[in-house]
Amino acid sequence: MNNIILKYSYIEPRKKPLISAEVGLVLSFFAMLFVFIIGVIIYLSFKIEMFDSQKISLNHQIEQTRYYTKSITDDINIINISINLSAQLHKKNMFFLKSVKNLLQLVPDQITLSKLEMEKSKLTIYGTTPTKDIYNLLMLAPLRSIFDQSYTSFFIQENGWYKFVSYNSMDENLTIFRNR
Repeated sequence: MNNIILKYSYIEPRKKPLISAEVGLVLSFFAMLFVFIIGVIIYLSFKIEMFDSQKISLNHQIEQTRYYTKSITDDINIINISINLSAQLHKKNMFFLKSVKNLLQLVPDQITLSKLEMEKSKLTIYGTTPTKDIYNLLMLAPLRSIFDQSYTSFFIQENGWYKFVSYNSMDENLTIFRNR
């Protein structure tokens, strides 16, 4: 009885695989899904790095643009200030030109001017006149209507005519009323 192996079945047993076909299919699906997910993660990490580098580059460009914009704005402000100053200077020059023209029109034919010195609120006139009275009547009255203070010194010449120096000034506190 030792040699006899008892068989309970008449068919030969098949060898069972460790993993069945269905389980293999499911495991291969999960493996492919895992590889796909890892691929997507790697792809997205590269894209994120690329977007981060683009973001840094764009931030740098934005900062450069802000700097250039500020620089241009400062230049525009300087130019505007220069334009305003030149406009004021032009206005003062036109006023000065008009004042000199009006002043020269005030000078009668009998009086000869040799020199004019103009400052901000002062005018000094050098010239010759035949008599003090002609100067006082024809020249001093218009000067007094323009200036707050007028003082004239006369020096007699050998030919009988008078050299004069007329000092005229405006009070700085009253110029507010003249500009209106």
